[in-house]
Amino acid sequence: MKLFKILHVADIIWLILIVALVFVAMQFSIPREVSAQTGDPIIRYTIELGDRLDGNARRVIREGFHENIQVGDPIFNNLTGVRIGTIVDVFASPLQVEAFDEANNIVRRAEVAGLEYVYVVVEAQAQISDYETLIGSFSVSVGREAFVRSRDFAGAGYIVAMERVN
Repeated sequence: MKLFKILHVADIIWLILIVALVFVAMQFSIPREVSAQTGDPIIRYTIELGDRLDGNARRVIREGFHENIQVGDPIFNNLTGVRIGTIVDVFASPLQVEAFDEANNIVRRAEVAGLEYVYVVVEAQAQISDYETLIGSFSVSVGREAFVRSRDFAGAGYIVAMERVN
């Protein structure tokens, strides 16, 4: 009973109001888990993987890393553990940097030995709306950073291409 001698009715109303506002804010901020249905469209998106930054602030990895990635393996969001598709293709391209040639006053492109860009093509059923494309709770859009893993590798990179398959 001592509690009510310390708190006034206005204090109790303020506490109830604060709790209600926190509850409403949580309802709108917590991401919803959306699962793909059988009729949902299939999308194919490409992730450019890397593990360190070079002078051009692009992510690159050591040569031969792409051989560890198996086509047909499921791929997961490394932050939430949500499955975000199946790997359908893996390819690599050598790292090319631009350097200024002062003698000829031009910019030249040259390959860097031992480094490459690795691209992982992923296919998944998605919920597509006017606002975003979702695979579970993972939002897919070009330019978005993705932290991914599978049974054979883990990496981070950016989504560089996306297309609707059907």
